[in-house]
Amino acid sequence: MANKRLIYFVSLSSNVPFVLKEALQMANQQNEVAIFFDLDGARVLDQRYLKKMERTHSTELPALLHSALNAGIPLYGCQMNVLMADGLELVDGAELAGVVTFLELAYKADAVLSY
Repeated sequence: MANKRLIYFVSLSSNVPFVLKEALQMANQQNEVAIFFDLDGARVLDQRYLKKMERTHSTELPALLHSALNAGIPLYGCQMNVLMADGLELVDGAELAGVVTFLELAYKADAVLSY
């Protein structure tokens, strides 16, 4: 099977543990993977909110995020996230990006998966 380029678009924080696990699995199969977090999904990239998310979802979100970054999966938080009044205080390794970045990734991808 040929390697694929996959972009995950995550708008719900409740989907993040599932997406991170699936993205790690796909990256381990030598696929090129990136994750773009928008709206509520971007909260998991915020250092202030991550501890609340970890308790809510009873999973080790910091470990999953760290594993994704170590696997070379870029994590993008939407720079125009309207749900974060104070902006995002990104976890180490994640970066802010806009719609242009997402579209560039999406146009080059073999699949765009939305959660």
